[in-house]
Amino acid sequence: MGGVKKEKIAVLGGGLGALSAAFYITEQPGWAEKYEITVYQQGWRLGGKCASGHDMREGYANRIYEHGLHIFGGFYYQSFDLLRRAYEALGRPDGHPNQTVWDSFTPQDSVGLVDHDDPNAPDHTWLINFPPNDDVPGDDLEIPGIREMLDRMVKFLLHISPAPHAARGGPSHLTHGPLHEALELMRGLFGGIVTRIEHAVEGAVEEIVLRNVLHLIEEHAKSVADLPDKTASEAEVRRFLLAAYLVQTLIHGIIEDNVIDRGYDSLDIYELSEWLHKNALAVAEKWPGEGDAEKDADALINWTPITSAYDYVFGYGDGGDERIRCFAAGTALRSFLLLVLGYKGHFFWKMKGAMGDVVIAPLYLVLQQRGVTFQYFNRITQLNPHAIEPLIESIDLVQQVQMADPGAAYQPLIAVPLPGWPKDAPLQGWPAEPLWDQLADGAALKAAGRNFEDDHADAPGPGDIPKQLVHGVDFDRVIIGISVGGLKQVCAQLPARVPQWGRMMNALTLTRTVAMQLWTTRTLDDLGWHGGDRTIAGAAQPYSAWADMTHLLSRETWDGQERPQGILYFCGQVPGPENGEPANRKAYADAEAWLAGNTASFWPRATPPGAANGFDRSLLFDPAPGEGGDPLSRQYVRSNTSPSELYVQSPKNSLYTRMDADESGFHNLIVAGDWTRNGLNAGAAESATRSGARAALAIAGTLRAKTG
Repeated sequence: MGGVKKEKIAVLGGGLGALSAAFYITEQPGWAEKYEITVYQQGWRLGGKCASGHDMREGYANRIYEHGLHIFGGFYYQSFDLLRRAYEALGRPDGHPNQTVWDSFTPQDSVGLVDHDDPNAPDHTWLINFPPNDDVPGDDLEIPGIREMLDRMVKFLLHISPAPHAARGGPSHLTHGPLHEALELMRGLFGGIVTRIEHAVEGAVEEIVLRNVLHLIEEHAKSVADLPDKTASEAEVRRFLLAAYLVQTLIHGIIEDNVIDRGYDSLDIYELSEWLHKNALAVAEKWPGEGDAEKDADALINWTPITSAYDYVFGYGDGGDERIRCFAAGTALRSFLLLVLGYKGHFFWKMKGAMGDVVIAPLYLVLQQRGVTFQYFNRITQLNPHAIEPLIESIDLVQQVQMADPGAAYQPLIAVPLPGWPKDAPLQGWPAEPLWDQLADGAALKAAGRNFEDDHADAPGPGDIPKQLVHGVDFDRVIIGISVGGLKQVCAQLPARVPQWGRMMNALTLTRTVAMQLWTTRTLDDLGWHGGDRTIAGAAQPYSAWADMTHLLSRETWDGQERPQGILYFCGQVPGPENGEPANRKAYADAEAWLAGNTASFWPRATPPGAANGFDRSLLFDPAPGEGGDPLSRQYVRSNTSPSELYVQSPKNSLYTRMDADESGFHNLIVAGDWTRNGLNAGAAESATRSGARAALAIAGTLRAKTG
């Protein structure tokens, strides 16, 4: 008797949503007897917007290049579950520098916001420290409910209350030590108000109780506003009063819109600032001040933590126009309560290496070991629905290149021999360009500047070989993990059959992003930065966020005395309409202008001699000084403009057009990616991995039963 026929699953795209789906399928016992999985990927590497690469040119020391600044949040529960499973399955030997997931990440509890609101020091960097906790990301995948978040929100507000003995003009921190210490100080100063608030918020599920909390916070804010001179810095008091105003605004909105019963998603009919302003105005009418309510509400939605939240999610319209805000209220509220109050262990987790090496390569290696097939240089061009039945009948694609050895599969990873690592355990990473010697006519393709990742429907690559996958022969079911920019091309036929596809693709707006990476000849401290190892948000567009990534020097192969001493990563939004190299040239011009206008604010000793601003080019580490020209041209600047590279935003009302994994309208089509309806619904690695897990459940037939 013949064996049971395996179901063939075609996974389209190699981003985090697609890889997560494939990985969780292979976590099922006996999966190999049920399924045959093939991943089709454009170009030479996996990762999508999370892809990275090492520069293999001589003298460039395998420098890391990213699509942007990638850092995991402490609320990335599903992502850490995924990686913990992958690293365990990989089974690296004892002593391997990246043996476990915790060897591959380093915690960060300190961030900074560029405070545009301080009248005494505009554009001063507000340094914020978040207290670590004993929770471990990945242990529990449940997103805390709104009731629990209310409790955490109010207690957090009390935690950041100005300490009564802080010296005026001293450093301003968001936290002053363990929670109980701050509360004890406050109890002595505020005569029991803190205790009353704590007791009121515990289990606060009734509207009358929440309204009581509002009044108690107002009473407490009055006490803080009336602090005698020299008991707290002006900045501390100002920031606390705005924080209290924000918490009151959130509680008021939660009451008025019955969010406890109706859920976060019910708020997505509003844009975040629209919803905040509406409720801030209502609160301001009772606020203990002499200001104008409208002015107070405007001040709140333009407060640095709010505007920096938009930077964090590339949430401005028209490529970064700060006058156009684009983040749905419910999705935003869930996301930022998780970010600030739901982190486990640490606020941020920074990768000890390129995202492609720390996140994508382990997934690829495990999937390859488990028998998943990867077809590189295969660009999907069209999904073709059956003329009558609700299923995908065929998939059009092109093979972008042929192999030098026709019988060989492309081997995508390189070994990076890092100083201090065992010679038999090099870093397994992705190159920044294809491994040309594996490709037919590779030298000629390289000389011609062939970029396989720039191919899309209206710009086919030279030498493309058309192919077609047929239902029942090459695939039975399809998981599509291509991002929205690419979906608009490859799924162009689907809206006519299932109108939801058209509504979704029209509702989910896209934005271009840019990245800049600088290697410096001196440490950031030497350049005048005194903020320590922090990630900064709220700087000027288009490079509105930046981070000290000097720790990545240990994942690049610099040797000898001539080596960089610091690394800076930047990212932000940029408008169009340029694509490809013209967009990269514009990103470079924007980088020059940004450094000319912003260097002195962060690195005052990096300005040219005698100049008030601008970046001294002699402080940029030049890997090829003999080539002449501007050393900035040998740093790394890129614009992400290809369709699948565009960041997917979460504008108001768009949530209701998103599809869950099994809601494509076609029996054999499963969707995966941060653009799906996945419980987080925002552009983030966590959203992608949650969607991948749901896609795997949909393949197994248990999504509805397990997640409702």
